[in-house]
Amino acid sequence: MRKKLPDLLFLGAILILLTAGLVRTLFFPKEINTYENRYANQMPALTAESYLDGSFQQGVDDALSDQVNFSSYYKKAYNLTRTASLRLLLEPLLRRWPDRYFTFQGSRIFGGDYVTYWTRPLSSMTDALDERAANYNEVFARLPDTEFCLYYIEKDTDIDFETGEKTLAYEYLRDRLDLPPERTARFAVDSFDVFADRFYRTDHHWNHRGSYEGYLELLSLLGVEDEPLVPLEEVTLPGRFSGSKAPEGMWETVSMYRFDFPAMEVTVNGAPADGYGNQELFWSGQGWTPTYGDIYGGDMGEVILSGGKSGGGSVLLIGESFDNAVLRLLASHFDTLYSVDLRYYSAYMGEEFRLSDYLAAHGIDRVLLIGNIDYFVSDDFRLEG
Repeated sequence: MRKKLPDLLFLGAILILLTAGLVRTLFFPKEINTYENRYANQMPALTAESYLDGSFQQGVDDALSDQVNFSSYYKKAYNLTRTASLRLLLEPLLRRWPDRYFTFQGSRIFGGDYVTYWTRPLSSMTDALDERAANYNEVFARLPDTEFCLYYIEKDTDIDFETGEKTLAYEYLRDRLDLPPERTARFAVDSFDVFADRFYRTDHHWNHRGSYEGYLELLSLLGVEDEPLVPLEEVTLPGRFSGSKAPEGMWETVSMYRFDFPAMEVTVNGAPADGYGNQELFWSGQGWTPTYGDIYGGDMGEVILSGGKSGGGSVLLIGESFDNAVLRLLASHFDTLYSVDLRYYSAYMGEEFRLSDYLAAHGIDRVLLIGNIDYFVSDDFRLEG
């Protein structure tokens, strides 16, 4: 009996955990899977159709996986162990051929530890780029008193690092726009060395060096003649960062520049805010495990930064997450900088975005269209025609 007692206690503990997980799944389900940053699967409704096609059984399995106590910890431990083992096996190949692509857990690795997206052939994007050029040209013609500028941010999708061949998507779009040449520019990635210096290893965004270079180029594109803000120091943050492209268990350290920003009033999604982003917190070492959005500010429908420079006029940026890192820098040169993300504007602001109405309401006569290839081919960023 004594020998069986530990086994019975262990079995009892397992049954209690499973019962608690089942009760939670049925009656007190959690809404968010914080480990995978998504909505947690809920117990599905039972119907004859869902049972016969197997979707009910799969839904129950998914719900239990998300809701049972400690399931996320088991999943995380498994993923970390699997990643470490596979990386150990892959390491000799990465060292021997650093200038070749390798596939690792569904991700593409180049240069040893840079997670890269697949290069996109221009032929797969021409229809979308033609449509976007036509859309922009219609808007340009309808608003002739507005100065439009376009800034295209190249990244790993724009170049094959093995061959050095580029897709030339920026050139294709530029040649179809009714804009003077001096009103378009690109953030150029012409080699892997450039990419490795200006982008994160595990995330799709540009790093502090890349975004600062972009800021300098944008000052020239927008015709700003002020002296740029100069970094006071480079700060390496504590903790490890795992970006949007990384398989579980791939990490990197994150550095950032510290600036002496002028005081500005901030409005986020129509309401006054204490600030945008958390750069000061991270500079001072008070931040948490960093992410790009935590440092520079998340994707919002509308951000307004006022008071950067008296007499600097105003400008509207219509962009996506890449511009988050340069908003405060650029705002330092304008009376007011407006930033709109068309993916979220209507949800946060409660109304559809109409460019002509917005420009008239705020007295804006300069507009910057800024983004990477995803921005220029996605219907989410189409301007009204």
